Amino acid sequence: MAANSPFDCVLLDLDDTLYPGDTGLGPALRRNIDEFLQAKLGVSAERAAAMRVELFRTHGSSLAGLIALGYDVHPDEYHSYVHGRLPYDMIAADPQLARTLQSIPQRKVLFTNSDRAHMKRALERLGVDEAVFDDVVCFETMNPHLFGEAREEERAAGGDPPVVVLKPSVDAIVAGLRVAGTNPRRTWTSWLKSTLEFLSFSYSMLCSRQTLQGSSGLNKDKGLMYAKIF
Repeated sequence: MAANSPFDCVLLDLDDTLYPGDTGLGPALRRNIDEFLQAKLGVSAERAAAMRVELFRTHGSSLAGLIALGYDVHPDEYHSYVHGRLPYDMIAADPQLARTLQSIPQRKVLFTNSDRAHMKRALERLGVDEAVFDDVVCFETMNPHLFGEAREEERAAGGDPPVVVLKPSVDAIVAGLRVAGTNPRRTWTSWLKSTLEFLSFSYSMLCSRQTLQGSSGLNKDKGLMYAKIF
């Protein structure tokens, strides 16, 4: 544990945080969602794009919206199409990120709304070993009721459609903190939507007395700041 640090644990996001948001995955993701909606619901491309925006606005994701509206969509079916077809080769290896994550002495929990398969492929492309994290919270962790026997029991019971748990809902945050196993007041979250913010802000906050010692440099190609922490 870092001496004098105000934090015992950090919850780290994945998408647009451990890798930058300008990789090109965003447009590909939106295109895949639109194609999934067209194929699943038989709607036009224009209607699918409008639905994607509305479902995200009202439910937090297209999958959550489809399930809330009563459509019979299994998460694996959705994720295998929407994430399984992403151009992961757009994510560049980031050895500096891997080394910096290893240097953080606090308990580290990767906390993502994405499914485990997507998480693994993104980490592999980054060159970050999943073992650098003490634990992982992903879609499957937050939504066990949508899989296996639990899903079949809910379907058999009828009633309202199941609720999909996603950040930033209270249930999702509780799930993350439960896995973290630390005092919420001493747990830091990286809900920051750029790698620059993550690297410069989170690391400085984790330093002893919130100061950076040693050297820091700017990677001009990526626009990322790295700080050496002792």
